[in-house]
Amino acid sequence: MSTNSLIQKEADRCVKCGLCLPHCPTYLQLKDEGDSPRGRIALMQGLAQQKLSPSEKLIGHLDRCLVCRACEAMCPSGVKYGALIEQTRATLNSEAPPATTRTSIMMQRFTTEPTHRQQLSSLLRLYQRSGLGWLTRHSGLLRPLGLQRLEGVLPKLGAALPPQDYYPPIGAPQGEIGLFVGCMGDSLDTTTTHAAIRLLTHLGYGVHLPPTQNCCGALHLHRGELKQAEALASENRAAFSGLNIDALIYCASGCGSTLQKMTQVGTSDAPIIEIGQFLTQTEWPNTLELRPLGKQIAIHLPCSLNHVLHQGHAPEALLSKIPGVKLVPLPNNQNCCGAAGDYMIRHPEIADNLRDDKLRHLDTIRPDILVSSNIGCALHIAAGLRESGLKIEVIHPVTLLARQLP
Repeated sequence: MSTNSLIQKEADRCVKCGLCLPHCPTYLQLKDEGDSPRGRIALMQGLAQQKLSPSEKLIGHLDRCLVCRACEAMCPSGVKYGALIEQTRATLNSEAPPATTRTSIMMQRFTTEPTHRQQLSSLLRLYQRSGLGWLTRHSGLLRPLGLQRLEGVLPKLGAALPPQDYYPPIGAPQGEIGLFVGCMGDSLDTTTTHAAIRLLTHLGYGVHLPPTQNCCGALHLHRGELKQAEALASENRAAFSGLNIDALIYCASGCGSTLQKMTQVGTSDAPIIEIGQFLTQTEWPNTLELRPLGKQIAIHLPCSLNHVLHQGHAPEALLSKIPGVKLVPLPNNQNCCGAAGDYMIRHPEIADNLRDDKLRHLDTIRPDILVSSNIGCALHIAAGLRESGLKIEVIHPVTLLARQLP
């Protein structure tokens, strides 16, 4: 069956009932039927039937979709909207690849070239520690280079990962884990990777970090770069091939749906599991008691965790293991924060308007810490908190848990 036939088949399932409209972030913001799920489905169906041409306006409607999949979660007909728009974008990309920009070239190299990531991370650490970051931000130098937005979401980088591909278990061995770190966990979010290793080894798991693993390919898949996404999936299958592991664990929920397409890891049928889900299902030793924490923790649920993986309960169940902690959900957690991979860079106005809703609730709640299971969401929200002057730390749930280890 051709790609167009697959798109047509899935689009035919949509009955245009409109129940998706109150859940679509772009429709609620722009009030344009072309920026709603059923509107986009009609456009994709028209393209598949060759009744519509890929005009700049039509492509704009499709490009503004965040692929949050809130519509998919509410659809009574079970339309697989995520697969539908990914296939359509892939078809459009093969016919007319989008124009490259300085930012898109940087993102491409960052996600596909591990050596480039390591070099860039080293330069960024130097940049942040030397005071150059403060100087360039306040001098306005980044604006004409088109890098102001990108620099604004950068976190304070943690310690670099050591050149080590195995971490032995602490205490009685419980099993072997493959840890997927992707393009963020080995560069901009090493803090979460260090925390995950510490937690897993304390629970008795040996942790494998194959040095040849790469980006999961989610950013490429969402932008229609299907061949690049498939090449990255092949690299990652090869990286974990041959490891005798009980599970392949990942920390960034945004990697989840893409990694699930790696149906086989090596010669085993090791399940691919988000770390929060794995830690809630794992039996913790009676001797491992977390230190109490008398702080209020707000929980942000990324769309990838909530709508795609259906593991929205995992962070609360996991953090409940910390004695004394007060957990509060972030109101309207079902709504997208606007990060959506590189969407916050490509569509800053829409992304920031969506984030503003989160910031208003955080200003009201004023938690000590906000946890988010996806690095993109964490970077986007943290940047907004800095701009608004709210002193709320944003970290991954496993980072908070690792801090409370004895």
